[in-house]
Amino acid sequence: MFKKTAQVLTFLSLLSFVACVTVNIYFPAAKVERAAEDIVEDIYGTDAKQQENKDDQSALETFLVLISPQAAQAQVSKAEIDKSSNSAIRGLKNTIANNHKKLIPYYNSGNIGINNEGYVQIINKKGLNIKQTAGLRRLVSQDNDTRDQLYTEVAASMNIPGSEIGKVKAIFAEKWQEGAPSGWFIQTQSGKWQKK
Repeated sequence: MFKKTAQVLTFLSLLSFVACVTVNIYFPAAKVERAAEDIVEDIYGTDAKQQENKDDQSALETFLVLISPQAAQAQVSKAEIDKSSNSAIRGLKNTIANNHKKLIPYYNSGNIGINNEGYVQIINKKGLNIKQTAGLRRLVSQDNDTRDQLYTEVAASMNIPGSEIGKVKAIFAEKWQEGAPSGWFIQTQSGKWQKK
């Protein structure tokens, strides 16, 4: 009888332990945000003055690491992002950058904009003939397909499950719109197009 009670208690203890274990799925939003910022900056381009400011800040960042745990964590996060930029991500980024150069005249003329999901979208065809419109459609489609591949690759490099790619896309959407130059069209969350 005592042996049977001990077995039951052991079983109940094990069951309660298993029941108390929860699975925390951590989404590295800050890491994805930093990667999105870096990728969008690289594609949209940065001027030399911004680069100088980054170089000047490196001494300050080193000092802050010595006195601040938050700054140390930011340094670690930056290293993780650099590590996560694998050859597939670099290749996709280069493809988007090449497409971007071809799309700039269409952004500037208001034919295309960045929609609220972070994709390039044709807004109007003013000033375009049939051949130019077809070429623009192909280019926009190719660019958006490449963006989808980029989001999947970024998620994979950070061990983010496929079910969380929507969050990666949302972060990139915000960064594409934030980084867009003034005068380009962006779509609000309500679906309205406006000049930035």
